[in-house]
Amino acid sequence: MITIANENELKNLANTSAYTITGAGGELKVWVEGYEYLLQKEGIGKPKQWYTFKGQLMNDTYFLTGNNRYPKDITFLCFSIEELNTGKLAIFKIKMQDRWLDDIVNNNLLREEQKNRR
Repeated sequence: MITIANENELKNLANTSAYTITGAGGELKVWVEGYEYLLQKEGIGKPKQWYTFKGQLMNDTYFLTGNNRYPKDITFLCFSIEELNTGKLAIFKIKMQDRWLDDIVNNNLLREEQKNRR
């Protein structure tokens, strides 16, 4: 099951370093099935819950402006890393070129802060 995240869920996911896929297009069920197959194959485990949200929610929640804003309709897909083999997941993340949600949020907030200092 894929839950459409609201602002509170987005913040909670960022606080727990959720594994995040940016720009998931098409049918999300296909993404989930494919990732779950690969995660199981790598011995990482299966995420308990998947979440999705759009760039507009990210922009509104973290007050992103200008070039730091995401396209409002870009799709993010993520899951909590709880109860997964995080060592193997870290290597998998690098291979897949995905990111932790807290890194995404913190990098965006840092860019916003730098813009405001100018």
